[in-house]
Amino acid sequence: MNSNQSRSFGLNIIYFFLGEYFSDALRNTITIVLPIILFFWLKQPELASGIGVGALLVSLTDFPDNKFNKFRTALYGIIVFFLTTIIISLSLSSFLLLAVVMTFAAFGFSMFAVYGNRMSIIGTMALIVCCFVMGLHPKNPFHFSFYMLIGGVWYYLISLLQIFIFPYRSLNHAIFECIMSSAVFLKAKANNYDVHKPFDSAQREIIKLHIKVNQKHELIRNLLLTDKQAMNPDNKNGQILLGRALLLIDLYEQLNAVHYDYAKVRTVLKESSLGLMTQLLNLLAFELEDLARNVEVKKTVAENSTNQHYNNLIKLLNAEKENATPSQTDFLTQFMVNTDAVVRILKLIRTHATAQNLQSEIVGNVPDYPAFVTADKSTLRHHLSFKSPFFRFSIRLALCFLFGFLLISQLSLSKYSYWLFLTLVIVARPKFTVTWRRNLQRLAGSLGGIIIGLVLIYLIKSPAVLLSFSVFFLLGFFSFNRINYTVSVLFITPAVILTLGSYHGHFDHIIQERILFTILGCLIAVVASILFPIWDSKQLREKINQAINYTKVYLLSTADAGRNRDSETLLRMSRKDANISLSALSEGIDSASQEPFRKRGDLNPFYNAQLMIYQMNALITSLNIFDSGVTVLEQEIIEQILKNLNSEIVDNEIFTVDEPNFEKHLPHKKLEQILFLSDNFKSNFRAMNNA
Repeated sequence: MNSNQSRSFGLNIIYFFLGEYFSDALRNTITIVLPIILFFWLKQPELASGIGVGALLVSLTDFPDNKFNKFRTALYGIIVFFLTTIIISLSLSSFLLLAVVMTFAAFGFSMFAVYGNRMSIIGTMALIVCCFVMGLHPKNPFHFSFYMLIGGVWYYLISLLQIFIFPYRSLNHAIFECIMSSAVFLKAKANNYDVHKPFDSAQREIIKLHIKVNQKHELIRNLLLTDKQAMNPDNKNGQILLGRALLLIDLYEQLNAVHYDYAKVRTVLKESSLGLMTQLLNLLAFELEDLARNVEVKKTVAENSTNQHYNNLIKLLNAEKENATPSQTDFLTQFMVNTDAVVRILKLIRTHATAQNLQSEIVGNVPDYPAFVTADKSTLRHHLSFKSPFFRFSIRLALCFLFGFLLISQLSLSKYSYWLFLTLVIVARPKFTVTWRRNLQRLAGSLGGIIIGLVLIYLIKSPAVLLSFSVFFLLGFFSFNRINYTVSVLFITPAVILTLGSYHGHFDHIIQERILFTILGCLIAVVASILFPIWDSKQLREKINQAINYTKVYLLSTADAGRNRDSETLLRMSRKDANISLSALSEGIDSASQEPFRKRGDLNPFYNAQLMIYQMNALITSLNIFDSGVTVLEQEIIEQILKNLNSEIVDNEIFTVDEPNFEKHLPHKKLEQILFLSDNFKSNFRAMNNA
């Protein structure tokens, strides 16, 4: 590990403890533990457990968002949890009634996903409320429901107070993560110029990181563009954050534009040039990381000490150009143009450029920002069909709950049997691959947590000390809950064991029950996902069609932008849609590659199609950057590209470019490369259809 890597690792640890994940975890832990300690001290154990559990469960619906959306989440979550607690508490008197109510709840709350991610989280947590109420078995349903209500209100009072004091905290953190992800993406780009790194693995790594960066962009859009206060033109802080968001999109556009036929680049350029290009991209990635950390702590960033190193590398590349062939000179020139643009964007981020400053450089209309927010337009009526994956998954989970009740009715009833249903809610997911991965993570985390719990029980006999450890483990759970599920389970398992064991005794019985019902829940979830599957492999052709259709729109928007600069919103929208559709395709292929029983078939044509679509989008992006000359794009070339990309036309002769007839300026070269890729895509699509 070199000095830069050691410094980066050390700073990442420091910034983790200074960042949003740990501070939110600390807030959550204090908010949950404080009323528990207070009411136990006042000899009110039922009040303590009700308020503590209410605060704990409602806290898991609290994800990064702006003030308005957080308030809506709080309102929906508290009301749903209160009503759920009453209904389940009143059903506890009859095992049969409880089984029927929980089964219908599994179906109904799973269907919340129809209304978007926010309601999906509330639905999942409402099911977990059902499981907790079943396990706690309150003596007085109305009193306990009211205590849960107080816990939820108490938690969100603290959370909303924090966001009113620090309104852009989550947004700043999202920008920090986006810049860090962009730095990792740039490092992966650098590997393409490293002759010692395998080419195919470098390409696939880039596409995986493309998914991650686009997820960060989508989070920023949802946090910023739905915040009316931040989007107010008179709000200086909001305009700075909007400016950063615009610059991050432009930065990613530049990073994508540093894209070529890397296999050809490795053969054309000298190894010395490739080494300098690798160093330069890694240097910019390091500077991005440094910039991200300063953005996280809202620190004004001075010119970085890497500037001199950057200038030295540019001088060496210019020296390489002096003795280069025309092809080598072309590659090196394009590369340096792109890296200079990246440096310019980094300087703008450092200077706190506002959206107004950036918009003054745009000729034509300002983008229609609200149009970039992904809206949840689904309705329940449209999904009450087996064609809907939401409906099929809801039916599957309801059957899992029903089978779970049949199973525990045959076993000796236990106060901890609710762990079976809790495991089902947590690990069961619509897609088999996600369910399988979630199972492995829960089993690994539970096993590790049980070992930690056993060691502490053996070494420590004081209940007070064990409860102190459980608070520490709760803090660890919240710290990693949004980062690493396995680690979060590793923390929450000993927290549960130590808390319940200290309160009820019988540590050995608790551990046995934890193991038994966790394994049973995982088995039921996996078997159900195989018997009632949602296979990604069957959806890949549809996702390829979507991705290629958005690529065609992106190409047409780019060509139109050369003639009409008033189409800024359309161009940016088409770029966003192309990136998101490619991300969906990449996720689908990744999930299909993990499906059992050879359901996936031969995925190589899909990998090839994915790579070609990504390369076409990167080349279209590079056309956007070169405003001059884009207007001379030949319409017949674009029409032939669109014809090649029409998946319904697979029998026509492949169109070839009569290269001498084309002008040799850069936009035409890019367009020729897109045409060549579209030819290859057409052949690849024919191979997929014949497979």
